[in-house]
Amino acid sequence: MKALYVTAALAVFSLASAQKTTDLKPFKSLTIGPDVKVKLVQSKENKLVIESGEEEELQINNAGGTLSLNGPDLRLTLYYKDVLENISLQADAEIEGGDEIKSNNLNIKANADAKVNLKINVKKLNTEADSDAQITLTGKAKDHAVTLSSDAQLHAKSLVTENTNVELSSDATADITVKDTVNATASSDASLKIYGNPKKVNEVKGDDAKIELVK
Repeated sequence: MKALYVTAALAVFSLASAQKTTDLKPFKSLTIGPDVKVKLVQSKENKLVIESGEEEELQINNAGGTLSLNGPDLRLTLYYKDVLENISLQADAEIEGGDEIKSNNLNIKANADAKVNLKINVKKLNTEADSDAQITLTGKAKDHAVTLSSDAQLHAKSLVTENTNVELSSDATADITVKDTVNATASSDASLKIYGNPKKVNEVKGDDAKIELVK
């Protein structure tokens, strides 16, 4: 039994030793470097916890309201209290968060196989993705502007919007929910599914693209 307690204590000590917490200055923009995975948590303070990866590999730059996180194969938990306005992911980066992000304006950009999974409540949302990036959004937005290219994917059926402008090209795919107006352009094998029975749909599509109104 004593051996069991000793083993458990060592495991807890190892976990605590592996985690490193860094306090952060206020920021409104977040840039996540290649291969960095971030869990986003609302809090009463700004701090960063290294869940796995080498501490000495982590590069933090927090200047001018922009927080940049870089380093190979890092898994981080980011606690934040400020209003986020910009989230940008580089190649193979990932971000997820179960807390609702509230903001008047929010820009989300994902590149080259990056993955985004967020819950939001915003007035104006701008979403950009390319090169196999995947963005999953839930919640609501009044106005949404979407630009996807090169096999990028937007899963936003559970994001209820009033108005959405969407431009898809080069095999990009998206599903959106809109209540009022959709302005959609699709080309080069792009595919769009529209839910929510919007009042008005304006569409321009190439012969090899697909725009489907799902009722």
